[in-house]
Amino acid sequence: SDSSIQLTMVNRAALTRLARASTRATVPSSSLSISSLPASNATASLATFNSCTSLHHRRSFSSKPKANVTPAAADRRIAGRRRFYKNVGVAPTSPPSDQSSDQNGSKAPNNKTTVESPISAGVDGTQSATGVTTTIPNTSRWSSLLNPNQSSSTWHTVTLDGRALRTPLGLPLTLPSLPLALAVASEWDAQKIYLQPAQMPLMTLSCTAIDQVASDPTAHQVDVMRYLGNDTSCYWADPTEDRVLHRRQSKAWDGLHTSFSADLLGLPTSDLGPARAVGGGEALLLSRRSEGNPMSGLPHPPILVEKAKRWVNSLDAWTLTALYSACVEAKSFYIGAGLIDEAMKAAAGDDDSTINGKEANNKNIVRDGKWAVGAARIEEEFNIECWGLVEGGHDYDRLNCSIQMHAASFLAQTVAQSRVA
Repeated sequence: SDSSIQLTMVNRAALTRLARASTRATVPSSSLSISSLPASNATASLATFNSCTSLHHRRSFSSKPKANVTPAAADRRIAGRRRFYKNVGVAPTSPPSDQSSDQNGSKAPNNKTTVESPISAGVDGTQSATGVTTTIPNTSRWSSLLNPNQSSSTWHTVTLDGRALRTPLGLPLTLPSLPLALAVASEWDAQKIYLQPAQMPLMTLSCTAIDQVASDPTAHQVDVMRYLGNDTSCYWADPTEDRVLHRRQSKAWDGLHTSFSADLLGLPTSDLGPARAVGGGEALLLSRRSEGNPMSGLPHPPILVEKAKRWVNSLDAWTLTALYSACVEAKSFYIGAGLIDEAMKAAAGDDDSTINGKEANNKNIVRDGKWAVGAARIEEEFNIECWGLVEGGHDYDRLNCSIQMHAASFLAQTVAQSRVA
């Protein structure tokens, strides 16, 4: 009938397109010559084509791994991997300066005393991620950024079934304080059947500090300074257009620029504060590129930018990692710097700080993790109230923001406490 003829023509045309699109050279030529087959064999040809293609896919996936996949990274995909250990603990260890022989693979790890990290720097056990450092070019600089005070009494590591855990690059997981080591150990112990990397933020930050930031801090320092040019806390809503949002911004951000510029950078706040744009029109005018502003972004005073750069470059690898994580989550240099500076003050026991989130001296609210989450999500929470919450989206964003901010604050505070002690 006409309908069967049309169906046969459609099947043959589809098979022809599949054959032309396929680049598999191992498919038999008889299965590719679809046009020469009788119409009654269309169904059989489709089955033959699919079986041959699937067979080639299985052969190609079972071939040898790529050159950038090391033998130790054969199964480093942590997400979905079953828990392979029973007991988690902590143990004292030597500082990074005493472990220079382990860098760059000059000393093979002992499988009886150490365990390779299941986390990979790239995708599927490879080193394919962009910007990932795979070697330590300068071991002395690496150890000085991890241990600037050259202390040797507070370093600990995490053990899985009695074996010391290593980083994704195979470096010893040396942590500068016992509270930090206990927190990382608790993250590993909290894993049940399958390992969930999203539930181990402190492990992620610690490995980033050891493997990436300490080996080459320049990239993270530059990225942190980029957030100063287009700082979220420097763009305010126009009170004549949206007084509710402006009021919430004032509640969260008032005093943030003043305290950072005056207390941390030592700048007079009367004329050397950061540039601030009020309303969308002013934001576009101030942040556009021009002769006086060769780089796009708000035209902050050059001395403020220079002093902020010096402060960022003076941070050790642990604190810089915490600052970078907070700035990325908040899209704000000032919010991230305020969070990290408050954590270091709390570790030093300053009278103007407290770790409980209460008011300090009845003047300023302590900028802890809870404050940072609220300050970073003002506009988004305002839009949620106006337009509603998307389940599986906004709620996950809230949770992730809280995890990252509290983890960054905890890392900076515990590292600072280890130096005070």
